[in-house]
Amino acid sequence: MSLPLTIRARRVNDEAPRGLIHVMTHLPLLTAEAPELVARTCDGEEGAFATLVEQYQPIVFRWAIGLSGDEDEAEDITQEVFVRVYRKLSSFRGDGPFDAWLYRITRRVALRMRPTSPPSADSATEDVYLTDPGARVDRERAVALIQMIATTLPMRQREVFILCDIEGRTSAEVAAMLDIKDVSVRASLFKARASIRRSILATHPCYREPLR
Repeated sequence: MSLPLTIRARRVNDEAPRGLIHVMTHLPLLTAEAPELVARTCDGEEGAFATLVEQYQPIVFRWAIGLSGDEDEAEDITQEVFVRVYRKLSSFRGDGPFDAWLYRITRRVALRMRPTSPPSADSATEDVYLTDPGARVDRERAVALIQMIATTLPMRQREVFILCDIEGRTSAEVAAMLDIKDVSVRASLFKARASIRRSILATHPCYREPLR
């Protein structure tokens, strides 16, 4: 069985920080249930897998950006994920959420393709935010800064932060996706938020709340 289509992650035609914000915060509308599309694909229906890719490609691409911190690498990860999904689709039994199954594949691919030297917090924030220290910080640039710093976190903290704070999933949902305890999710999220806050305050003191 050959892969019926070429998969490419769609890039956001905009400056990098703005593009990252769009990819990380805009959820696609799902028009068909994944188990139905999986069954139809396994039955040989033409177009079912293409529909599955169209619906879940933006989600996988968003995860890939969060895990890798690089759009070019995220494209390669997304491509490889759907190649693996197509080959392993018959192994999805529907006894758990499809997005949890899909996320685990994405995570394995991202870890395999991950650079040996992750970016440092200092390099991640360099040139992301430039403004007069006395000016009010633009929310869009603030979100971009947070996202860039998040890519420097340890992998567990990074993915918990993405799934909880960026995607808005509950700790219970994330625990099921990562196959860990709910309390572990909340502990990792606490550490991630604390690390991001420390990094922001260390590199951008204008974020400090003024003394009353």
